[in-house]
Amino acid sequence: MTQMDVKPGATTTTELSGLVRSVAADPSADALHELERRADEVSIRAFGDDDPAAELEAQRFLYEVYAHRILPPWSPDWRDYTDPVVVNAHRRVGDAWLARDRKVYGAGLEIPTTPEGFGKWATVVCEEHASGVTHPLFDFLAERATFEQLREFQAQETPFDIHFGDLVALLLPGIHGGQKIELAGNFWDEMGNGKLAGTHRQLRLDMMKRIGVPADDYLSNVDFYWVEELRMANMYFQTSADRSLAPQAIGMLQATELVVPGRLERQIEGWRRVGLTDAEMHYLLEHVVVDVEHAEGWLNHVIAPLAAARPDMLPEVAIGILRRLDCALAVCDRAMRDIA
Repeated sequence: MTQMDVKPGATTTTELSGLVRSVAADPSADALHELERRADEVSIRAFGDDDPAAELEAQRFLYEVYAHRILPPWSPDWRDYTDPVVVNAHRRVGDAWLARDRKVYGAGLEIPTTPEGFGKWATVVCEEHASGVTHPLFDFLAERATFEQLREFQAQETPFDIHFGDLVALLLPGIHGGQKIELAGNFWDEMGNGKLAGTHRQLRLDMMKRIGVPADDYLSNVDFYWVEELRMANMYFQTSADRSLAPQAIGMLQATELVVPGRLERQIEGWRRVGLTDAEMHYLLEHVVVDVEHAEGWLNHVIAPLAAARPDMLPEVAIGILRRLDCALAVCDRAMRDIA
């Protein structure tokens, strides 16, 4: 299936994403009431009853609001999702998801509470998790995938990847000292060290253009994306935008830096096999280098000081790591089903 195909089960105006777009255009009392009602109904079905169709609707709604609300109002894609009813409906859906995940990952969670002990725990958990480079997906991408299959996987990863610099930026306010320096260094790498052509967003857009992935699908064709990919993007938006969830965001970013480089190396092998030059996949090659550096810096300069000062925050960091890893595993499993 190409990105321009219409997927079965695409969003309708009676589903949350369609409703909230209608509300942005015409915030009538009836439309706002229906949005509230539908949000509560879908939350129960998605995160209480584990209804897959309801979770897809919920994740599309969460992403629709996150991805458009972060834009400035002069963007042609910006939508006015500032009405208190919209904000509250969006928050309630996200809270229902978070409550479900806290039960899953928080129950019986035992972790070391010293900086060194927690760092070792996090490293081992990430390196041994089934979402890593040992997942069969990465042998497939490296050794057997066609150009079209590699493109499909690259396209699916857009909702999270395209926003990464903004997600790091959301964590910066109010954090100081060595932790801010590490965050700022990560952000500066995302910004191409001050060179527009080298920003990671631009490098990704350049690669997307080369392989035929539409640049604006992450805003205009959200129904294209798997629920697993929307879940990944929403998880980072949720924890980066809500200051009370910053410890989870820190854990998620640590997991990202630890597991991504090996996975990218296998994808690079696959792209080389089907004819892409290193210059055409600068985006992937850049991350193999910088993410290794950031993984160590993140442990030593962000998580270790937090562990020393506030060990009571470490369970939240751990939940962030575990949520991120299992979300990545779901993406890998879905890719094996739909692409391989």
